[in-house]
Amino acid sequence: MRARHTAFARHMGVALIFGGALAGCGRTEHGTTDSAGGGIAAQTAERATTVDTGLANAATPVEGGTAQITPTDEKSVRKATEYKLTETNFRQFVAASDSLAALRARDPQVAAMFDKQVNDAGAGVATRTNNAGRARLEDNPTIANAITSTGMSVKDYFVASIAVAQAERFMGDPKAAIPTPALPGNAEFLRSHQTELAHLRSLSGH
Repeated sequence: MRARHTAFARHMGVALIFGGALAGCGRTEHGTTDSAGGGIAAQTAERATTVDTGLANAATPVEGGTAQITPTDEKSVRKATEYKLTETNFRQFVAASDSLAALRARDPQVAAMFDKQVNDAGAGVATRTNNAGRARLEDNPTIANAITSTGMSVKDYFVASIAVAQAERFMGDPKAAIPTPALPGNAEFLRSHQTELAHLRSLSGH
């Protein structure tokens, strides 16, 4: 019975994190109010495969300066709750973020893509693409190569961008993110990597 209650509590914690990340309350990854608003919401039951991705970049709870989350990325958000930061994957994440920042600076087409919302249209427009935020990075060979050249898959980069942001939020205020199995450890890891974390914030424009 105790195991069943523990599993239920963990499931509810993940659900609440996902809801907080995507329903969003119009906040940035560092807790500031997003003046543009533009919340995202699931469509009606009969259109369950279509979700609104009208979410400004500033409201996405990610780190690294490039990823965007949509409601279709629920699987990645769930994986982020179990993703453990290590010296290796964090080093790869920082390197990949640097590579993407350099790519953005020299390639106007990449810069334009990063500056647009996933749906390239704005609030109120829906997408039927599964994993739309992750696919945005995977489907562009130049971007995907910049990430994988560091030894990190695009999938792991996308999940790590969420995990780092969640741990950063927890580190600043434990009440701001519901604890999951990996979250306290990830927050402690970031406390010992303040220089790299400050660098990531600079890439995100903070």
